[in-house]
Amino acid sequence: MKFLNQDDIFQILKKSLKKHYGYFTSEPIIEIDVDVMASNYDFIIRRLDISGRILSFKYKEEILKRRLTLNEIKGMLELELGGKVDVAAYINEIEQIEENVNSYNNNIVLVATVIQEVPELDKESIMCLIDMAIAMNDKEWFIELSNTYKQLR
Repeated sequence: MKFLNQDDIFQILKKSLKKHYGYFTSEPIIEIDVDVMASNYDFIIRRLDISGRILSFKYKEEILKRRLTLNEIKGMLELELGGKVDVAAYINEIEQIEENVNSYNNNIVLVATVIQEVPELDKESIMCLIDMAIAMNDKEWFIELSNTYKQLR
């Protein structure tokens, strides 16, 4: 399991957006842009439940912003990372929001959990992979597979 902070998430999203919007030459600008009316804060688990859009991005060449939902963000992260991803939004400083409602977006933090699904291999499958490593003359992979095989005994 791997954890991603907001900066990690934004970097991966920028990479993904460049693939999807390749006709723009500038770096996308991404910012938290929560639809306040479509969000609900759970005080017990301190998690923000958002049914609407949470991020916006735009390019220098573009006038309008495009907004993303948590499901769209999750899909982009899963495509880039190749595993199951859970994205959550939390409020960093609830007291500041209570004092100044305009600071809502400044105090929201995104985090993600990535679960890489590793298939379990039996002895026979590992032996086939060891044969492949020998055929490919890949010493490092052979040693790694041999150690895995010894652990299964």
